[in-house]
Amino acid sequence: MTIDWDEKKALLQEPNIAKVTQLCDELMEKKPGSTVPYIDPVHDEDECRIISLHASPGKGTESGFVSHNNDDEAARRATQIYELAELDPRYVMPWNAYPWVRESGSPSALSVQEKTDGLRPFRQFLKINSRVSAIIAHGTDASTFLTLFEKTYHSSLKNNGIKIYKASALGGRAFAVSEAKQEELLAKNVETYRDAMQRAGIQHL
Repeated sequence: MTIDWDEKKALLQEPNIAKVTQLCDELMEKKPGSTVPYIDPVHDEDECRIISLHASPGKGTESGFVSHNNDDEAARRATQIYELAELDPRYVMPWNAYPWVRESGSPSALSVQEKTDGLRPFRQFLKINSRVSAIIAHGTDASTFLTLFEKTYHSSLKNNGIKIYKASALGGRAFAVSEAKQEELLAKNVETYRDAMQRAGIQHL
């Protein structure tokens, strides 16, 4: 399936994604010369109940978007998870702890500074997606980022009715394992999303 990214760009100001688009624009303005990929407009900021949190934009975001339609292994796995969990993408929204595209050759783990830089953007992102009841943290960096977030703002996401799930990253080293192990990881991820859907009262497709 070929995606027409220009067509998607034309949808970035639609009411279902406009505030998130604006946030991405503001983050780029704050760091001149930086790139923050937009969130695929298949997602919906009013309907979003689950945040799919990753560490930083991956290779596939060369499309200009954070999207499960991107051409990389993590995106393909996200697509599989949505399909197997029968999850309509409008109920979930992806985000990156460090939303800017990192320089090529950066160490795979985020630095403390990068995590710190991502805190305010994530707080703004949460305000936009105010109906969220679950955050699925993919990989260690996403998990430690959430811990830092709670410490920094002295606020427990749980007290705000948000459950945090820890899941494996969807690409890179996490999946550099045997095929049987990959299947197992994928199944675990699907289970996590199903659980989050149940909590949020999301109907299966």
